Amino acid sequence: MSKKNFFLFFLLIVVSLVLMTYQSKKGHFSSGNHLNNLLNKTSWAVKSFTDALENPFRKIALRDADNQRLRKEIEALRLEREKTQEVMLENKRLREFLQLRENQENYVATARIISRGMSHWANTLVIDKGTKDGVLKDMSVITPKGLAGKIISSAGSYSTMLSLTDINFSAAVRFQESRTEGIISGTGNRKCILKYIPYNEEVKPGDIIITSGLDSFFPAGIPVGSVSSVDSKGSGGYFQYIEVIPFQDDSKIEEVVIVK
Repeated sequence: MSKKNFFLFFLLIVVSLVLMTYQSKKGHFSSGNHLNNLLNKTSWAVKSFTDALENPFRKIALRDADNQRLRKEIEALRLEREKTQEVMLENKRLREFLQLRENQENYVATARIISRGMSHWANTLVIDKGTKDGVLKDMSVITPKGLAGKIISSAGSYSTMLSLTDINFSAAVRFQESRTEGIISGTGNRKCILKYIPYNEEVKPGDIIITSGLDSFFPAGIPVGSVSSVDSKGSGGYFQYIEVIPFQDDSKIEEVVIVK
């Protein structure tokens, strides 16, 4: 109890005693009644005073308990929603891969990414399928979005794939509309470079690039990416400088399909 509250309580008791003494001298009630009334009034005053002090704290405690319960319920609902959303996304991916598998005549296997290369000089990923699953070197790696890379080595139960953004990657491609052919190469970052497109060929951002199948490694018609920028003057030579952003972001790959 604070000093201020104690002083008020003490003052209340003193005033009650003074009033009762005054009434006793006037002969309004006997000494027995006086004592009973004094005790009753004092008890009521004390109870009222303590209730006034305790009620706000009791309300705060109840409110805190309700808030804690509500926070737990909200957290449980959030976790349940996230689990449901993850299941829905996984089901969507599985349906897309099932459809991709059914549409590929040269289907070999579906695999999961189990690790990523740590080298600064090579953008590689390791998958959980190998020679025992029919996966061999130089096979193509695709996703529902498009070309992802190619197999560069294979063992019994795992293989290593080279991403199409790696500086050592290249593939024969063509424009989906104009059918103009070129070679796409990785740069080590998110973008690729489309080479050997004549400077007089009309190219604009958004043009779609697909595999041509002329390199004997990648089946024709696989989506690769879209043109992001064009420098028709290039480096002053005969060809344009064209940047392409792949449809498949290799940093977000979880599953792949291998085709031959």
